[in-house]
This record gives sequence, structure tokens and C-alpha cells, in this order.
Amino acid sequence: MKRTVWTTLAALGFLLAACSTGGTGHEAPSAGDPAAVKPLAITAEHVTSQIVVGYDDAAALDRLITELGGGSVKKKIEFDQNGVEFHAALIELPSTLDAAHALGKLRGVRVPGIQYAQPNFTHPYPEPVPASDLAPLGFADDPLEAQKWDHQVMQAADAWATDVDGMGTTPDGSGVVVGIVDTGIDGTHPDLAGAFVNGYDAVGCSTFGVIPPGIDASEGQIHGTHVAGIVAARGANGQGVAGVAPNATLMDLQVFCGGSTDDFTIASAIFAAMTDVDGDTIVPSVYNLSLGGKGYGQVLKGIMDLAMELQGAVFVVAMGNSGQDEVQFPAGYPGIIAVGATNAQDEKASFSTSGAHISVSAPGVDILSTWPTHQIDPTTNAPYLYFRISGTSMATPQVTGAVALVKQFLPTASAYEVRRLLETTADDVGPAGFDPGTGWGRVNLKKLVDAVAEVLAGNATTELGSTASVVVTTANLADTDSDGVYGSAGDAPVPLEAVDVQLIQGGKVRYVAKTNGAGEALFSNVAPGDYQVMVAGQDITDFAGWAFWPHERVSWDADGDPMNGVTLGSLTLNPGSSLFAPDQLAATLDSTLEVTLEWTGGGDLDLAVREYDVPTAGFVWSTAKTGALWGAFSGDDTGTDPASASETYTLNAVHYPTPASGYYHISIDASNATAGTTATLTITMNGVTKSYGPIPITPGTTAGDNDFDLLFTLVGFDNWPTVY
Repeated sequence: MKRTVWTTLAALGFLLAACSTGGTGHEAPSAGDPAAVKPLAITAEHVTSQIVVGYDDAAALDRLITELGGGSVKKKIEFDQNGVEFHAALIELPSTLDAAHALGKLRGVRVPGIQYAQPNFTHPYPEPVPASDLAPLGFADDPLEAQKWDHQVMQAADAWATDVDGMGTTPDGSGVVVGIVDTGIDGTHPDLAGAFVNGYDAVGCSTFGVIPPGIDASEGQIHGTHVAGIVAARGANGQGVAGVAPNATLMDLQVFCGGSTDDFTIASAIFAAMTDVDGDTIVPSVYNLSLGGKGYGQVLKGIMDLAMELQGAVFVVAMGNSGQDEVQFPAGYPGIIAVGATNAQDEKASFSTSGAHISVSAPGVDILSTWPTHQIDPTTNAPYLYFRISGTSMATPQVTGAVALVKQFLPTASAYEVRRLLETTADDVGPAGFDPGTGWGRVNLKKLVDAVAEVLAGNATTELGSTASVVVTTANLADTDSDGVYGSAGDAPVPLEAVDVQLIQGGKVRYVAKTNGAGEALFSNVAPGDYQVMVAGQDITDFAGWAFWPHERVSWDADGDPMNGVTLGSLTLNPGSSLFAPDQLAATLDSTLEVTLEWTGGGDLDLAVREYDVPTAGFVWSTAKTGALWGAFSGDDTGTDPASASETYTLNAVHYPTPASGYYHISIDASNATAGTTATLTITMNGVTKSYGPIPITPGTTAGDNDFDLLFTLVGFDNWPTVY
């Protein structure tokens, strides 16, 4: 049985959309409706001329391009192996259309076979943090190794001297292939000589395609070379420094060429590596991503899930250098080893990003490593060869090297098994226990390899992780079983394409994933145990919710406290579950909505709600005078008491997932109002209450005149707009 893997983004909230449509009777949805063409607000950086699309077949892409009125498929990622399918495309938009308007144009349009459409999020070039000066100390073999304070605090020398398997084999990363997803690397550097196999240039900076070993693919950039040396600079060769895994094999996966990179480029590089695009049968088991950005991109999440689930790959990702409590991606995806930075005093580095998704920390301040040979010291006219810089970009390859030491002896260990070995052997350098600044602690290489030795000796076991699938649907009030009754028991449920699914344990959000076109959120390589499952994101009334995702949002704060949402139930994750047999929860979500209009000054106001009428396939403004289609009004208050009047609309527990441009609009019909009347709106959705007002009233105006532009989202950024 084929399994299509989609990992999408979502955002819960309730869209009470936005424009003056005019009229008080039925309205037919049309592409000309302003709600259908309003550009999508994209708050994360992205490529403005492109969108990323997940699809079922080529015909679906053709349908999408037709819907957009033009565009072309620039690149594809297609995977169909081991009963798993994955299809994504990069769409180049016509010159008359940018990403915001393209996604706005798709608003309310459900294109058959399209699983998601999103911006192609960008990731800035990871600028290093300037380093302070350190005096050289000298060393016998690798002459600069004594300047590696980072190795000293991680007890690297003791680790390298450990007989791990009882047969004299010491840890150096032998046999482990590490993909460096970064700028191109200077493969001619003398301390990286012999470290490389064929790589892949996904951006067209050096070769566009296979990067042969032993060339300088850095193209004037320094970042990837510095990262590569931290992982695997050759040891005991009389040159400079040693990497954490000084005999690991490196694969240069080039995704930067000056400026920024993007989700599709990164996913393409990983995909090329995991599918052995050059046919040499060499595939990485560890990937280093010293990069990040604000957009939650499902194409990148999906590729990383595939590599973890099908190949046991481990992804080590930088938390970021913002110094803030926030989530950047891909560090925020479930199953990832997210790395923070520490300094020489074993404290959290001031620039290191914090958050509940962090795994471990590693030295990231004043880290000495390899430097491209084209960088010339003007005082000597010779290459620098080595340089100190700082950042979580430098902490991340320390952990990648540590993972390579584990994979050398436990090649089949999963991402979760490796992560727990790192976490349980780390030195607790922050507040006692886990903390969002340093995670489970700063990596200790000696303790790590000792733990691996215990596993090999049969004295200990690794901790198995879990894979979970949560499918979220809503009741379908269409007559899909043709029994003449809308919303009967036989009518097929509607998958919710745009919700965050939170796994909560001990009152804290442990993981968040996003649902796809099938309503499924996939959690790969997460901790087993009992969880409460909460959803937060686009409301179920948004039938085509994928067009409205605030893509950078996640449903937890820096301390792991859950944001607002709706609890679906509980889920037990069992050790050893996988993509082919995940622990599953299927749940039906029905959001709640209550709107109260209160006014003073006398006169007869009417709370108006724009609802979808199934038999006529149109829209109608409902009031207490007319009655409601999908809810109920408390009664028609005619304002006889000038000091206090109110009307309330309550949405039914099961309500119609509105198609096309039909979102729930909230308005005020002031046809019979008197001068001097002021009003307030109080809206409670899924237990969250917001109030707006005072709202000045113009007597004689109708619901169409006063249609408020309201976007309500259950997020933690308090971005409920002002009513105007």
C-alpha cells in the first residue's frame, strides 16, 4: 500500500474575512469577490516570484497553473520508493503575479490533487558572530589544537583515546558520511585533504550538479569551510586543528551562493544526497544545517522526515543567533537535534536563540577552524588557513561531529536514539535540568562515547523513539452520500489542511507539526509516552485554509507552554513505531464561536453574520430578524433600553466548511439606528475572548456597508487587529 508523505504548515485561527460585499440577500461566490483576490500577508522572508506546491500528479500542477492564469514548473522533487511517495514542485510565477497575490488568488479555491501551496521561504546567509582575540598556546602535532578550548571542555582528547568496542577501536568518525548543507567548501584546504566524496551544488554556484572531491567550491564564501573543519578537519596530520570526528567523510551540499538560500534549494540538496544522484552508492547518515529562518516550509520538513524514517538519517540544526526566545526552522521541526551555543565559561552564549525545542548546546564562541585558502592575510600575503568566529553555526558542527562518533559504532541508530544519547550524557551547565537556553546541557564527548561503549558491551540499551500520525477532520455538511440530507452520518468528513497539532506532556508542548491536504500531521522520531493532543490554527470553517497560513507561527512559547487551542484527546506513542506503522489518532474538530454586539444610545441595531446557503450555493446576511443558517441568535433586541442593548450569535457545534470566498463575515446592520449610538463587539472563539470598540455607528448603513475586516488567529503574538 502506497503512503503519500506530506508535511505541511498550518495556522489555526478563525477567519472572519474582510470586505464590503454589499447587499443583504444571496450572493454567488466568484473570482471577482474582493475576498478572493486580496493578497496573502506573508510575514516571513520568501522568494517573491515563486511558490512551492505539493501535488498528487502532473495534471494537478496543470490545473493549478491554469487557476493562477500562468506560470511554469521550474523544478520538481519526486520520490516513489518503498511504498512511499513524495511530490513537490517549485512554480515560477508570471511576471504580473507575486507570491502574495498568487496565494491570494488561490484563496478559497480547492484545486484537485494539490496538497499545499506556500511561499518559498528564504534563509539568510549565516553571518558569523565576530570573535574575540585568543593568544596562541602551541601544540605538538596539530599545532593549533591547544587553542581549541571547545575540545577541552567537551573532553575531546579523552574521548578520542577511548577503546569503545573493547577491541582497541577509538572514535574518530570512520565510515560515517556527513552532509554539510551550507555554502560550498574549499576542498583544497590542507587540513581537509582526503575528507570528501562527491557532493552536490543545488544552487548553481560552483558546478550546478555533482561537486567532485578535492576542488575549491567555496566561490568566495567562508562559512561552509569553517563548519566542515569543526566536524572533520583531519587529525594527527601535523596541520592546524582536528575536527570532532577527524576521520569522518564529508559531502559538500551547496545551497548558498551569496545572499540567501530557500526551502526548495535546501530540500533539493538533501534529496540529491539521500537518493544518490551521482550513483556512487554513498549516502549521508548525518546532515549539518548551520542555517535557519522564520518560515515553516513543508517541502523541507517532508524531505527531512523521509531521510529520518527511511534511512535513519540524523539532522543537526542551528537554533539561530537572535538571542531571543523564538522558533526558527528547520530547528523547530519534530525529530531534529536543535543546537544552542555556549561560551568558554560554560554559559549560554548571549547571541544563542532560546526555545523549548532546543536539544543540547555546544561551544560556539571563538571557535578556531579551517578557513578557505583564497582568504589572504594582507600582512603576510599568505592564506589565513585558520580563523576564529562565533555562532550557533559553529556549535552545530560540534554536535554533528559527536553524532558521527556515535554512528561509527551504532550505524543503525535512529535520530531519536542518537539524540537521547547526546542529551543524557551532556553536562548540565544552565539551570538544573532542561532549560530553553542550553537544553539538556553542553555536549560531553567522553561521556558520550562511554555510553556508546556500554551499549556495545550489552550493559545498556538505547532509547527507541516513536512516529505518530494525527489526522484532523471536520464534519462534512455536503451530501456526499446522496441521501438528500446535508451532514448525515454517511457524509464523508473534510480533512483540515491548516492546523497546528501540538503534543503536550506535563503541561508543556513537546512537539508541533502541521496538517496537510489529507489532514495529517506527522511526528517523526519523537519521544514515546502519553500526550494530550491540542490543535491550534486556521479554523475549520476555512475550507481552503492552506491559502491563509501565517507560515512562521508555531503554537508554543519559549518555555513550551501551549498557546490557545482545542484539545482533541490523548495519544500514546509506543517505542519503535515508524512511518509504516505510526501511532495514530483520528479526531473531528468543531470550533466554537460566539459573537456579542452591545450598544448604547437607543435605536435598533442588528448583529449580522454572513453565512453560506447550501441549496442556493450563495451567501446571505443572517440577523436575529431573519434567523441563522448555521447558528442561533439570542433574540432581536430593538434597543428600547438606550442604556443597554445586546444580541448574541452562537455558531452550531457542527457547521459548514464554507467554500470559495465564503468566510464568516461579522457586521452590524444599522438601518434603524439613531444618531449617537456606539457599539462594541465581543468575540469568543474556542475559549479565547477579544473585544473591539467603541465602534461609532452611522444610522442607515447596512450589513454590507459595515462588513468588518477581522482576522482572528489563535496565536501567541497578540495580533488581533483593531476594528475599523
